[in-house]
Amino acid sequence: YAFEPISLIRPPKAAKHTDPSAPDAVDNKSTALPDSADQKIPPSAGHAKLEDSIASNAGLEDITAGNARLKDVSSTKEEKAKAAGSKSNGDKLDASPAASDESSADSSDPSNLATSSSRKRPDASNVVMVTASSGNRGMLGIPHLKEQVYENRMAYANRHGYEFMWANISSYNLSHGEPIYWNKIPILQEAFIRYPGVEWVWWMDMDIIIMNQSLSMWDHVLSPEGMARNALLDTVINKPGGGPSGWKTLPTYNCSEVNFMIASGGWGMNIGNFLMRRSYWSEWLLDLWIDPFYIDKFKVFPENDGWTHMYRHHPIVRKHTLCTNQRALNAYPEFNPLGDHWHPGDHSVHFAGCGGNERCPGEWAKYWKLKESYEVPALVKQKLEDGTAEIENVEKGVGLPTGANKDAVAR
Repeated sequence: YAFEPISLIRPPKAAKHTDPSAPDAVDNKSTALPDSADQKIPPSAGHAKLEDSIASNAGLEDITAGNARLKDVSSTKEEKAKAAGSKSNGDKLDASPAASDESSADSSDPSNLATSSSRKRPDASNVVMVTASSGNRGMLGIPHLKEQVYENRMAYANRHGYEFMWANISSYNLSHGEPIYWNKIPILQEAFIRYPGVEWVWWMDMDIIIMNQSLSMWDHVLSPEGMARNALLDTVINKPGGGPSGWKTLPTYNCSEVNFMIASGGWGMNIGNFLMRRSYWSEWLLDLWIDPFYIDKFKVFPENDGWTHMYRHHPIVRKHTLCTNQRALNAYPEFNPLGDHWHPGDHSVHFAGCGGNERCPGEWAKYWKLKESYEVPALVKQKLEDGTAEIENVEKGVGLPTGANKDAVAR
């Protein structure tokens, strides 16, 4: 594989899904945090080849912006060759500064990487927010929790032009009775198929409140400036329960190679809130993530431990993952000991590990009142009132876009 961005499981010219009764998003479980794999697994020959492939393609730009620049450079060279008349085959033509400015930047210089203009502001349909829940209408003992989450997500999606998909996680059960937490992976795989035009899939557990509705994900973390502001570089990653794990985040990154964004903090990395970019790397990662070995091995924080194991033991995973400071993507309420607490202005707050805690309903209500006020779209209000809100309405394989590869949905 050449793991250039923008191209996961994307059906050729698939029609964009516009069925108003389809996708809209929220979560499955909220775990404290993960990290339990101390045993290193020797990479298979296949993985070695994949890593070699990635290394050889490290300089590739994303397809949409990168290919356009390559065409510009090629056209410039042809024009110069004609203008120059006859030149010997050994002569080299220099691309014009306008065409080659970005490609000539030193990719080893973090200052260049953080300000690269190759990552353009996504259009209104370039992010899909995904949440999943079990079908049980109650959760965490919080009255009307799902209705509040629906309102919160839909208001944000409407404001910033994002898609929203709320999956019924029980419909994505795997074939051998695996714990429901692993259903997150086939849901992510299908999100890329359902929304062939999006570049980023943004997973949020249902126990998250978006507190700052004004702050788009582009301005917050997806733009080069957002990445530079929130990146956590060369920093020790903690283990569950706190304390150093012996592993660090990367010292540098390349904006065009970031395919996964996740926060790191108190108890390490928590996959309750993260972003994954469309790419062959992401397709490969999702396939690896659900390997039966991981499912059999990780029982405490199942899919979270699986992710942590991949990050620790596979350089190819670390290479394309940007860790952010915890408050950027995974701030906790003040009573939660898992890590850094939410401050006014932070994007969201995550009630991880809240199941069964008697404080949760009251704390949720408190933060619900603290969130930035916003206007709820009239249609969203109407759907909540008449019971037609798209809560847990997306089921595995149902209503996929015309031409979608249904065999690639999940295992």
